[in-house]
Amino acid sequence: MSDDPTAPDHPTAAEPSAADELEVVDDGPISMERLSDYLDAGREPYDPEIEADPSALAQLAALTRLRAMTASIVAADAAAEPAPDPSWIAGVMSRVRLESRAGREIPLASSDPRSTLHITEGAVRALIREAGDSVPGAVVISCGIVGDVAEPGAVVRVEVAISALFGTAVQELADEVRRAVLDDLGRQTELVVEALDVTVRDVHQLDTDGGPR
Repeated sequence: MSDDPTAPDHPTAAEPSAADELEVVDDGPISMERLSDYLDAGREPYDPEIEADPSALAQLAALTRLRAMTASIVAADAAAEPAPDPSWIAGVMSRVRLESRAGREIPLASSDPRSTLHITEGAVRALIREAGDSVPGAVVISCGIVGDVAEPGAVVRVEVAISALFGTAVQELADEVRRAVLDDLGRQTELVVEALDVTVRDVHQLDTDGGPR
């Protein structure tokens, strides 16, 4: 785990991790602009293509959390804690878009031997991101699962990179993120997590112009 409070304000080159090995793919039929506009409209009128796409729903959920975080900062103290720059949010959302792809299939136990149940890796990454984002002061930049998730009972390692709001206690924040992610994985998946590494890779140091630097 790396919880360095002196980490640079933007990610720097590091050893490749599971979160850094996602394949770059085309945006597909549902662009980020379309999702943003749909969210702005209150998800009305109902768009069946978006609402039936697990990847799009994961992106909508992440975008909603980021917007809520921005609104909370502004409401708390607009002068002292300006909202993050839109380009920073766009960078986080680009990672969400990649991680929301289905990926590998993770088997689930079934009481019926004739049935096969599974959850996608993309769904688990969305779960990890949601759990990490739920911790005040933390924003998940990227996450990944290392190990043979297709083998029931196989031991895996989870890697989470976060950004910490300037002024928060970095070690405590990382510990809270770890607990939140482990708790949700334990309740909602059957993964055997050997280790969960939380790296503070970015710090939101707000400047006088109102944006992160």
